[in-house]
Order: sequence, then C-alpha cells, then structure tokens
Amino acid sequence: MFRKTRIRLVTLNVIVVFLLLNALGSAVYYTMKYRLYSQVDRELAKVSQRLTIDPLPRLHRINEDSLPYNRLERKKYMDLDRRYALLVWDSFGRVIGTAFGERLEPEELPNFFHIGKPDGVETVTIKGQEYRVQTVTVPKKVIVGDRLQVAYQFQLIYNLAPERNMLSSLLYVVVIGDAVSIVIAIIAGWFLARHALIPIQVSWEKQQQFIADASHELRTPLTAIMVNLERLFRHPDHTIEQESEKIMIGMQEAKRLSKLVADLLTLARSDSNELQIMRKKIRLDEVVQKCTQVFSQLAIVKEISLETAIEEPLEIVGDGERLHQLMVILLDNALKYTNKGGTIFVSCKKEGNRVAILVKDSGIGISKENIPFLFDRFYRVDKMRSRATEGTGLGLSIAKWIVDAHHGKITVSSEEGKGTSFLVTLPWK
Repeated sequence: MFRKTRIRLVTLNVIVVFLLLNALGSAVYYTMKYRLYSQVDRELAKVSQRLTIDPLPRLHRINEDSLPYNRLERKKYMDLDRRYALLVWDSFGRVIGTAFGERLEPEELPNFFHIGKPDGVETVTIKGQEYRVQTVTVPKKVIVGDRLQVAYQFQLIYNLAPERNMLSSLLYVVVIGDAVSIVIAIIAGWFLARHALIPIQVSWEKQQQFIADASHELRTPLTAIMVNLERLFRHPDHTIEQESEKIMIGMQEAKRLSKLVADLLTLARSDSNELQIMRKKIRLDEVVQKCTQVFSQLAIVKEISLETAIEEPLEIVGDGERLHQLMVILLDNALKYTNKGGTIFVSCKKEGNRVAILVKDSGIGISKENIPFLFDRFYRVDKMRSRATEGTGLGLSIAKWIVDAHHGKITVSSEEGKGTSFLVTLPWK
C-alpha cells in the first residue's frame, strides 16, 4: 500500500514539475520570440519610413550583381545589415529591381507578391527559411540600372536566420533542462516521498498494533464474563449465594472492561482532537493534596509510607479534572509496583517559570531498555504490567496526553530493584 502511495506521489510530483517547467519554458521562449520580432519590426518600420520620405536607392535588375551606391546613398543606408533586401514592384505585379545585401533567387520572388493586399508586416517562409517583410505602397520614381522607372510598391525584407537560430538554441536548452529536471524530480520525489511517508507508516503500524492489542484486551474480560454466565445456567436451581463467586468474577471483569473502554474512548477522542482541555486558573497544590490524601489511606493498607512536600500556593492555568486524573494514574502505578514496607514520595513546587511534580517510589523499577516504550499504548513489562495488577496498559498513555495537552513534559528515570521516578513539568501561569 505504501509503495503504491509513494509511486502516486512521485508521479504527481513529476507531473507538476513537468507542467511548471513547460509553462516557464514556453513563457521564456515566446517572450524572447516576441522581443526579437518586435525589435526587427521596429527596425523595418524605421527604415521603411526613411525609404518613404527619401528617394529610393539605385536598384539593380534581377540576376545582376549589386551596383555600388553613390556617396549619398551609402551615407543614408550604410547602417543596414546585409540581411536586409529591398524588393520593388510595379503596378502590374512585376519585380523591377532589388537593393541592399540579401540576395533573393528569381523563383523565390513570387512568394513575396503583395499587390492588392493591405500594407503591414508579415512573416514569409520559403524553403524553411523565414523572412520578415514590411510592405509599403508608395508610387514613386526609381532608378533601375541606368533607366528611370515608376515603382508602385516596395518591400523591405529581413532574413530571420540569426533570430531563428537563437530561438532554436533556446528551445534546445529548455527541452534539455526539462528532461534533466524531470529526472531530478523523479529521484528527489522518490526520496522525499519515502521520508514523508515514514511517520504515516509508523502511525499505521502503531494503529494496527493498537487494534490488535485492544482486541486482545477486550476479548479477555468478555471471555471471562461469558464463561461465568454459562456456568450460572448449568445450575438454575442454585441460589445467588451459592453462585456469588461466579457473579463476583463477572462483575470484576465487567468493571475492568468498562474501564478499558473508557480509556480507549479517551485516547480516541484525544487523537481526533475532540477532547479539549478546559483551561482556567486552578490551585495545583490543592489538586495534588487531594489525590495524596486519598492514596494515603490505600498506602496504609499496603503498609507503604506516603510522604509529601507540596509548596503552597501554586496557581496555574489548566484543566483541574485532567490534572487530577494524571495524579491518580501516577500514584496508582507507584502504589501497585511498590512492595510492602516501601515508600512513595510526592513533591510539587515551583522551579523557575515552571511547576514540577515528582512522584517517586521505591518499587521494583524498570529496565533501561523498556523505559522508552512506557508511554506506548498496551505496552507491557512483565514485572510492571502483569495481569495481577488489573491494569489496562493505557494509563501512562493517557498521562502523556494530559501533560502534552498542557504544553508540559513528562520524564521517567528508573533502576531495577530501586524504584521509579516520574517528573512532570508544567508552564507557570
């Protein structure tokens, strides 16, 4: 699935890059073409204006070598490129003479025929060669060779070979650049898509693991409930007192199932951002004090010493109910995994611009290799998450979410056989 997604992402990336490069290349190409042709048109218009106002230069007949200009003509037209040609027509549609540097073959001349058409600039293509042609209809006398004749229309012709070569080179560069860019886009797109999908793949794997673990956890109490209910039907004549043990087991499993479903619902809502933190000013020292008072009675029953060091007052902005839930989770874990005669120490104090909550026990501890996975959902350490403790494996995941939702940080330090410490730091006001 992820390979197909990666291929689709790379394909879309290449298509986008291809379209952008083609749009950019086309814009550059046609802009350059417009500028080159506009420059040629301006030059043609300027020279045509001179030819219209001033006498036309002396023309030579078709198939004749160019005649040398006199001094006046050379002064007027010496700045013209040799790619210009002047073609003069009479009123009968015949070419009576040419001038300037560009040589045109007799069989090419009919392609420039423009009698009866509006004056202006056009592009004429002959045998793959493009010419830019400015046509002006102005009857005037001209000298062709040694004779005086009447011209009806003249055309100033410019050979576009250099401009076409420049545009061809530009097009070649654009095409090569597109090809190279597409190859780079494929390689870079594959690399980026692979790295972009890593978090999604990890999340997907965690979700699959979460579903498998949740199914396993839900199946266990359901099975226990079903088994005990079936046993009740085997002896329909028994009294409630006689079957009280089976009923008690069913109730315990139902209670465990209810807690597991509630925890799963909490995590599901937190993942979808449906569960919001109700932020308001609260006394954190009072929240911690209430939790420790409740657990102190449980600690007495287990013959565990519960010590506290709570600074007063500690006012922060947060959700009192969620912070109470956080303390219950941490104290419950400490109480479960601390042996008889052990100690639990709880402190709450201000440190700089943050408030620190420490829950430290002298319990069985956690191995270093297991610490990074403590906040994973359903993660179990044999010594800590045994079924005898009736835990769901979701408590620390919920604790982590509560701390993150308050923009805080929770860290764990532990050593096997010596105990575990949970340190929570929250922003001060």
